[in-house]
Amino acid sequence: MLPAIIHAITQAGGRAFEVGGCVRDGILGLPCKDLDIEVFHVSAADLTVILSRFGRVNEVGVSFGVSFGVIKLKTTDGTEFDFTLPRRENKSGQGHRGFQVEVDHTMTLHEAAARRDFTINAISRCPQTGELHDPHGGLVDLERRILRATSSHFAEAPLRVLRGMQFAARFDLVLDQQTAELARTLRDEYSTLSVERVWGEWHKWATRSTLPSRGLQVLADSSWLDLYPELAALPGVPQDPQWHPEGDVWVHTLHVCDAASRIADRDTLVGDERAILLFAALCHDLGKATTTEFFDGHWRAHGHCEAGVPLSRSFLTRIGCPEAIIEVIEPLVVEHLVHAQRDMSPRTVRRLAERLGKATIAQLVRLIEADMNGRPPLPGGLPPAVQTLVELAEGMNVDRSRPKPLILGRHLIALGHRPDVWFGEVLKQCFEAQLDGVFSTEIDGIEFLTTNVARRSAS
Repeated sequence: MLPAIIHAITQAGGRAFEVGGCVRDGILGLPCKDLDIEVFHVSAADLTVILSRFGRVNEVGVSFGVSFGVIKLKTTDGTEFDFTLPRRENKSGQGHRGFQVEVDHTMTLHEAAARRDFTINAISRCPQTGELHDPHGGLVDLERRILRATSSHFAEAPLRVLRGMQFAARFDLVLDQQTAELARTLRDEYSTLSVERVWGEWHKWATRSTLPSRGLQVLADSSWLDLYPELAALPGVPQDPQWHPEGDVWVHTLHVCDAASRIADRDTLVGDERAILLFAALCHDLGKATTTEFFDGHWRAHGHCEAGVPLSRSFLTRIGCPEAIIEVIEPLVVEHLVHAQRDMSPRTVRRLAERLGKATIAQLVRLIEADMNGRPPLPGGLPPAVQTLVELAEGMNVDRSRPKPLILGRHLIALGHRPDVWFGEVLKQCFEAQLDGVFSTEIDGIEFLTTNVARRSAS
């Protein structure tokens, strides 16, 4: 249907071009999820009339009666398109809302491209001929893997820095020096961003990145890392070279995040599952900043797993991470060195699965693997203890969920007892015994329960 829509716009004297991410992704050979069409030489009213012939039209981005030039079309076959009109933006205050916006359908393609954030997003394509229009050198920047601002107007919107972070992580880009300088001037406007917008960019970093370290490096190069004190504390924190020849905690964290991304790709993780792994990788060693000390000839960070929990929560809360994700990441941070203990018995595995709470052993194993892979040139992979952990957890069906109590209140009632306050204490004792391996079937559990209650009655 799009060719017919483009033809109708052309017949009305307009010109339509594919713009933004769909063009960039097409050049990189990536699938395009959202198709954005920018229309020139047609007013908003006329464009609405044209598009209404093909389906339901909805103008969005309207505030206080001012149109921001975005028109959505849902065609009769259910396909959705975004049509935009070129607009001029003048900085009038701080933040992404501090703009005066004026739709101007007479703007040239070159003028419209200049208002886009990065050169890689300022490439347009004629849908009829496939011809590319690249006034700011975005094609060369894509080839050289450079993330460069389109113009000095970049320094008018702080969100662009976080957009740059996730773009760099997704497309393996290095921040241009002049763009980094522009980004530094925006640090004071970070507070003007809503937490929802901040989370939106961090979520893309976690769920779409191929080299997440590139995005984190953008924060470091632009001095935006200082806005996240939990992360800013990591560069320069030493590690014992025997176990971490790769460098300090920050360098290690970058490697672990990249390893986590590869594991997520391998295991086809998407959405929250991928985000959990990436953010756990980012947060797993935050506690080393406050616990590292030189002792007995070695750099050590005793207790850093536990110390990392409040730091992880403060960072994740600051960026707007949902509580449901934080509650999974916290136990992963606490337990990411569980394989260092010598005893990996069925009891240990059951207890671990219970301690993990809303997290799972499968999630923890991925984090441990990423951690081990983040120490080049040391070999990665899973330590023997973790391989044993996996085998035991899968054999007991606790690799993806917590152990379920075999003995419940109904068993006490079946023994002739009326519900009472002591039920909770007895059931807890039964579950503790189950975790310790005293019994593993319901029948054996009932026998344990009967004996336990009998002893209680005798006392």
